[in-house]
Amino acid sequence: MAPPGDARIEADVEAARETGQAEAEAPARNYWNAGVTVHDWVSEIFREEWKKGAFDDLAGKGKPIEVPSGDVTNSLLRQSNFLPGWLTLQHEIRDRLRLWLQRTGSDGDPALERDLREINAMIVRYNTMVPHAALQKPTVTKENASRQLGHWE
Repeated sequence: MAPPGDARIEADVEAARETGQAEAEAPARNYWNAGVTVHDWVSEIFREEWKKGAFDDLAGKGKPIEVPSGDVTNSLLRQSNFLPGWLTLQHEIRDRLRLWLQRTGSDGDPALERDLREINAMIVRYNTMVPHAALQKPTVTKENASRQLGHWE
């Protein structure tokens, strides 16, 4: 059974029934350089999978879809435990800055200087990724590192 309202799928299913063509006997369709749009290609794959019954046993079949109120995109991302790249990077910077501050007791360590440069490079990359300029953060120096950590937590 085709999804309601999709006459093309219903027509394909009916044509397959009338001709009695098995799936293996159906002519293969070649999409390479055929002038077919991505939308047509995805729709065709969907139709073929629908005919095979790939959507018959989906979890939640027959149950109403819960549509979140407010910002639908953020709600769906939160439900799927998805973090955008800039938030993941923010957490990495925070963790690296914490470790750096714990190690600052050893004076003159060249690794500390290198690590601070790497943290600042991550901050510059973070500032290019954030969706709004108000979320950008300044780079870290030895003098302001502990204060800056507060901005990252």
